[in-house]
Amino acid sequence: MKGGFHLVCGPDARGRSALIGQYVSAPMHIGKPWWAEGLLIVNAINSTAGLFSGDVIDTGIEVKSGGQILVTSPSASRVHRMASGSAAVRQSIQVAHGGWLEILPGLLIPHAGSDYAQENSIHLESGARFLWFETFAPGRVASGEVWQFTRFESRFELTYDSRPIARETYSITPDSPSVQALRNQFPNACHATCYAAGADFPDDLLAAISALHHPDCWIGCTRLDAPAVAVRLVAADNLHLSRALTPIRDLLHRAFGRPVPPLRRA
Repeated sequence: MKGGFHLVCGPDARGRSALIGQYVSAPMHIGKPWWAEGLLIVNAINSTAGLFSGDVIDTGIEVKSGGQILVTSPSASRVHRMASGSAAVRQSIQVAHGGWLEILPGLLIPHAGSDYAQENSIHLESGARFLWFETFAPGRVASGEVWQFTRFESRFELTYDSRPIARETYSITPDSPSVQALRNQFPNACHATCYAAGADFPDDLLAAISALHHPDCWIGCTRLDAPAVAVRLVAADNLHLSRALTPIRDLLHRAFGRPVPPLRRA
């Protein structure tokens, strides 16, 4: 199945953030947006059980100046077993000067025998504000199915003011030496990546994030060549990962000078 969505966020006639343009096709579904803490909150949902062989999802998000939006999902994303072929998700993001975008999807869970590739291209104008989270599980841990997927591939590029500030490409297979080393430390390792751009990130913020590091959740953070930071986490399980991500999200929103928006309608 081929489908996806394209969202354009900007101020409406009353000055509130709104979807001033949108296109959605199956299997994707956009829930009814609502406002909280001065921004628009949108749930993007795959209306099927997950991704299957041959599925290609193309998504685009464009935030105009003055637009403020959080795009999230209410549940984990699953990539199912494939006898052959693969599934792919491609995402393109643009945020204008004075725009705000937070991306906070659910946990990605690749099932045994799944083959999945994703590509994210993010372009921020100078003065844009951006917060990105991504979380990954090694499989259906509760079912005893871990590190049994065929391949997980990711391409990521982040530009700020037309300059590339982060670029990474990797392909994970369960039998690779790097994964084996990780499995020796954390057999059920879960992983998270965060990028934040467009604010003043003082040294004590990075110190506070680094201080959350502990034996069951390793955390590293660094500055990028822009007003931006990158944070990487590897945890023994999803519980330890979630416990660390919550205060990290709080700290980053504080750096942006804004309250943490809720993920569910009150």
